[in-house]
Amino acid sequence: MTIQRGFLLVGSKNLNYYSKTPGLYLVWPFNKCNHHGMNRGRPRQFDEKKALLAAMEVFWSKGFEGASCDELLAAMGIKCGSMYLAFGDKQALYDRAFDLYCETEFLRGMEILDGPGTPLENIRTLVQCWGEHMTQPDSKGCFVSNTVIEFSKQPDGVAQLARQVLKRMQDVLENKLKQAADAGELRDGANPAALAAFLVNTANGLNVMARARADKKSIQGVIDSTLLILA
Repeated sequence: MTIQRGFLLVGSKNLNYYSKTPGLYLVWPFNKCNHHGMNRGRPRQFDEKKALLAAMEVFWSKGFEGASCDELLAAMGIKCGSMYLAFGDKQALYDRAFDLYCETEFLRGMEILDGPGTPLENIRTLVQCWGEHMTQPDSKGCFVSNTVIEFSKQPDGVAQLARQVLKRMQDVLENKLKQAADAGELRDGANPAALAAFLVNTANGLNVMARARADKKSIQGVIDSTLLILA
């Protein structure tokens, strides 16, 4: 497999993110969940990718416990037997939906950090995008943060993967903040590691605010305050 910086390469076990930042290589361990029933039974009469995308939307909006099997099957446009043959049980389907979110929605946001601006400008753009997403009337928040909250008591499985994703996010932000510091974009004495942890905490807090249906003014106030810290 040829490594290309700045692109997402999907292997059989891991989703790998190669940043444009020299020396920054992160492995996103998304595809380690045990996916059952992938090659059994008759040829499938439905679009598996489309069905999985529909399931992702339901889980993203309602969570694992909140999404009923009837809702999932209706959204996916398939019957119960077809779901089990293609994806396994409800937990296995959630795991696959989580993988898909990380491979698409989540990393699409992280790619902003490799944009055409300076390191600090790209970080500020990412924060502004958080605000735009979280203030949408139908905002579902962040699937990763939602997973961390819902499965907080689980030490492994998709809960562990979600925690690892947030840690990888913090690592990427810290590296970008170090670049910003080297370029003279941060205030003297700024601590990139502490700022990265602060930004991840802010993202998680914004997610809770969005899920709690906080008003747009309150969410935008958090965004504006964060941007002032990064000024």
